[in-house]
Amino acid sequence: MADDSTENTVKYSFLYEKKARDVFSKLDYIFRNGIHIQREYPLDINLFRFLDQSMNFESLKEYYKDFYNLNLRKEGNEFNHYYYIEPNDDGKSNVSSDFRDYLKSEFIIIGMLFLKMYKLDGNIELDSISDFISLLYEEYEDEKTALRKLINDNSSDKGTDTTDQRFEEIVRKSFFKFGELGWLMWDNESDKNKFKILPSFERLRIAYQPQIETIDDLIKEIKDAE
Repeated sequence: MADDSTENTVKYSFLYEKKARDVFSKLDYIFRNGIHIQREYPLDINLFRFLDQSMNFESLKEYYKDFYNLNLRKEGNEFNHYYYIEPNDDGKSNVSSDFRDYLKSEFIIIGMLFLKMYKLDGNIELDSISDFISLLYEEYEDEKTALRKLINDNSSDKGTDTTDQRFEEIVRKSFFKFGELGWLMWDNESDKNKFKILPSFERLRIAYQPQIETIDDLIKEIKDAE
């Protein structure tokens, strides 16, 4: 019978990789902060390359399962795949790792609406916060009104209607949070406006696909509740 040290050496073999000393602490920090790792993001490509070795991925998967009851996941297609951690099926974990733990409800609604406008409505040129806001004002008046009501309802100061400035600032904050999660990357980090959608944005679509497809009904419900 093999002793425990031999078993652990095999099971958590990623710890013995040459690059583990430089890579693992960064990788672990990123995962615990809900960030998704993919080919283009973060900029340190060594993190993605380390995960992309099947032996490292499998042993890391065992590590997170055994020590933190977390599931290391790989999603996407062969080229545009991404990695993240989430709680296992029982939901018991001492590490908050699901994107829903990081996003306010209005941010999720804004993300769902963006995906509807971008994917379902065919606005494939939509690649900046300013364009998204302009499109809301010009072509999605009902959606904008419903979003403002949702924001008002969630506000600590419910007696004050959301001004255009505050509404637009919350929209910007939602996209900033998407950037923090690694769902998009900025063309210019010092001017966070124009962005590129990353493969991991698919997590929101997968989680809320039925709601995205029927978001018009959700918007109507919010409006009718006024």
